[in-house]
Amino acid sequence: MRNFTTYRDSVTGYEIRQYTQGQERNTKLYFTTENFTTDDRYFFFNQQIPSGLKNEVYQGTGDLYKAEVESGELKLVAGSEYSGFAMDRFENYGVLTKGNVVCRYECDSDKIIELGALPAGGHITGHLTTSKSGKIVCSYKQKNCIYALVTLDPQTGKSEVVYQSDYNLGHAQVCPTDENTIFFIHETGGDALQRMWLFDVTTSTARPYYVESEGDWITHEVWTADGENIVFMKLPSYLMMGTKDGQNFRIVTKEDQLLHPGISRDSKWFCADRIGYLGVESPNLVYLVNGETGNSLVLANTDTPRSGADHLHPSFNRKGDMILFNRPFDNGSTQVCLIDLNQVERP
Repeated sequence: MRNFTTYRDSVTGYEIRQYTQGQERNTKLYFTTENFTTDDRYFFFNQQIPSGLKNEVYQGTGDLYKAEVESGELKLVAGSEYSGFAMDRFENYGVLTKGNVVCRYECDSDKIIELGALPAGGHITGHLTTSKSGKIVCSYKQKNCIYALVTLDPQTGKSEVVYQSDYNLGHAQVCPTDENTIFFIHETGGDALQRMWLFDVTTSTARPYYVESEGDWITHEVWTADGENIVFMKLPSYLMMGTKDGQNFRIVTKEDQLLHPGISRDSKWFCADRIGYLGVESPNLVYLVNGETGNSLVLANTDTPRSGADHLHPSFNRKGDMILFNRPFDNGSTQVCLIDLNQVERP
């Protein structure tokens, strides 16, 4: 028996699976973390009653569930006292916080194990992130309101503030294959004079990643799985990718109003959402993009999201043959949906 529903997309005609129902906000994990277990059997999502907090979307608040892809069976794995959940890119576990305590969630057993603590009295400003070595990294607002990058060694349970700033630091993502390199942004809630930064732990130095000129608007960044590149948007039109060292950049595709990018683990395929924002009206679409040619294809459409937490945020499963996305509805609810790319003639 299947516990999900299916429908035909009204624009593309493709079959879409809808896994969640109800008036709560049901949203997949943020696009900057893996959403699926290593075998692609399950994906994770958060269920919450919207609180209106601007950053709740990437702080991973609400009850954490896992869904079995083939059956649609849902299971609660962590209550709302936990937050910041993110999957490791290589092994079958995730990390999350309970207050300032960092925990490890074992996907095979559903056990949650305490690892150590972040500095007392503060809170994360985005989901946790892990490198292949196991090092855990996050952006953090300390008790004294100074922002920081914080690392935690899962072997010792000890955390360390490695960088501090008066800027609101967000979207921290340690390089998947290099614990010494941490990507982060200056979070303004909109445009920034210089948004993207890299921090070198060994030398304790921060430097701009993509150096912005006046009028540039850069946003929504994610590492490739091999840690060799970073994908991001240059609004209002470009999906871009740059090398790890920030020395070479290329335009992957051009399409109006693209906002959140995803990339397959082999770095050959991209996905993105198109959303109206800042008073500019647009259809709300999910795209599939060929990374070699830049050719794109519309996969699905949705109603208009009411907030940033309801954005579509598409991302691939690990095999790269499915895309998970949020579907906002005009009635105010948002549900988790999936499209199987095996029915699609790729662009």
